[in-house]
Amino acid sequence: MAVLDALPEQSIIDGFKGTVDYYVCRGIPCARSWPRRPRLPRAPGVEAGYAAFTYAARAWTSLSPQVQDAYRTMAHGGRMSGRDLFTRSYIKGLFAYPTGP
Repeated sequence: MAVLDALPEQSIIDGFKGTVDYYVCRGIPCARSWPRRPRLPRAPGVEAGYAAFTYAARAWTSLSPQVQDAYRTMAHGGRMSGRDLFTRSYIKGLFAYPTGP
């Protein structure tokens, strides 16, 4: 990642599409090499989780604004966003429950 003084013109950004990723992080213009797929195949557990993650990502957009706000409220002050909390709650469950006696 490189910190920039300012983002370049759109024509320059378009010229580097697929090579350099220009973005703004917390108000600071940055650039990085374009993300690439790993050469090695992903682990079977990772591949198995794709379907659940995809469903959860799409389900967030179908939630009512009130439910989305409730997740954002629960996530307030934590390290996750409301959307992250929703995704985690779908895949793993919102809270850890004891399994033993």
